[in-house]
Amino acid sequence: MIPRLSYCPILVFAFVLAACSPVSSGLPTLSVAPSSVEITPVVSTAVSGSASVGTVEPFIVTQPPLDYTPPPTEVPPTLTPIPAIAGGLGPTELKYRILAQFPDLFFCDPDYYPVARMDELELAKQRFPELQANAEEFNAILEHNNLKGVTSFTDEQVLRIYQEHKKLAAVQFTLDQASYRFQLQSAKGEGNGELISGMIDGQGAITVQQREPIIATCPICLAQGTLIDTPTGPIPVESLYPGMQVWTLDRRGLRTATTLLKVGKTVVPTNHQVVHLMLEDGRQLRISPGHPTVQGRLIGTLRLGDLLDGSRIVAVESNTYTGYATYDLLPAGDTGFYWADGILIASTLNR
Repeated sequence: MIPRLSYCPILVFAFVLAACSPVSSGLPTLSVAPSSVEITPVVSTAVSGSASVGTVEPFIVTQPPLDYTPPPTEVPPTLTPIPAIAGGLGPTELKYRILAQFPDLFFCDPDYYPVARMDELELAKQRFPELQANAEEFNAILEHNNLKGVTSFTDEQVLRIYQEHKKLAAVQFTLDQASYRFQLQSAKGEGNGELISGMIDGQGAITVQQREPIIATCPICLAQGTLIDTPTGPIPVESLYPGMQVWTLDRRGLRTATTLLKVGKTVVPTNHQVVHLMLEDGRQLRISPGHPTVQGRLIGTLRLGDLLDGSRIVAVESNTYTGYATYDLLPAGDTGFYWADGILIASTLNR
């Protein structure tokens, strides 16, 4: 019996159609042994300062697979201060101006997405000297949190400063002559939201250039251009639509043609990372780290030497995604499994 897996839902822009009965393809039986991992979506909202910050903690693995080896603690990158505009306000103060205008900031907390790493307070303590070293941001955070002049911080204050830093990091800034280009996602919790882009000058004047409706959720899907196995041949995931036929793996372990029920699309932030997996047999896949395998493991937890769809992983890279959105699909049938770039994976979409 294949266990039921619970996943965080993403944007579904296609409606459920009537599923046809699966038809056995007559291909060789494939053996799949999913683990008993249960993946539970958790959504929380934290209010800090004047901004309501929606942070999604989409996957917490409550029971790791028997063959799971915990990854080493990641060393966070060194913070690089944002270049200042000559004669203007500091970049962090300008970010606070943007948050005052768009208070419903939505972002995926890196300490919880795609998997919870360790206690948030302990992470805050580890990174606190680094936060203090970025004097421009640190002093602005103190000013906006009624901590100006404080030199000895309680655990609660350390955590608050760290959470403010993560919130500010979710507002993307790029220096453009005498202004910054900015981008952020806005939503009241997970659900309907906006991707907002524009300019802010050194004095805090904001010009909104684009407001695009999105579903605010943490990207957990396939890169654009990923080929999906169908009875008519491989098709790019972004070209699929409900009612088409795709290959799935049924509960008996048979490769079966079935109807595509849903196609999902999630707009991603400019700093979204995807995992590039390379297998010993030559297959490769680019996919968000929070996407599940058929055993219930998250892609972001896979390491060199692990098995994926019957082949050893020989290379794992994390790359900045250059696409506009990530994608997922849900085949009819009793598993929701499908082949992406020739690799069998699970779906994140609910029926």
